[in-house]
Amino acid sequence: MSKITIDLENEPHLYFRIDNFTVPDAARAEFEATVRRNQAFLQKLPGFRGHVVFEKTGGPTTFNIATIAVWESKEALDKAGERVRAYDKEIGFDMPTMLARWGVKAELGNFNAPRAMQ
Repeated sequence: MSKITIDLENEPHLYFRIDNFTVPDAARAEFEATVRRNQAFLQKLPGFRGHVVFEKTGGPTTFNIATIAVWESKEALDKAGERVRAYDKEIGFDMPTMLARWGVKAELGNFNAPRAMQ
């Protein structure tokens, strides 16, 4: 797993991909293998700063897995999205189809950390 350093005072331009998933136990092994494959691919992309996976330990949300990938800029994040879509197509991976097959619910999004809220 990549080490993530977030220093918004010195790097306010960082962008984040934060995805939340509800993963049924029956789909867990395939889902985890996909996350590992994606992480290995992301690490090779320009502007990638790190990735971490969280597993829910408590709270009212239905999500049990959250992932955060850190990018050096919005441009790097946008280009990574294009590369991931091309890679998925190349290997025959259709995310919406697989999530539906696994019974996984997902909320996916790109974020920044606005100075006004810090």
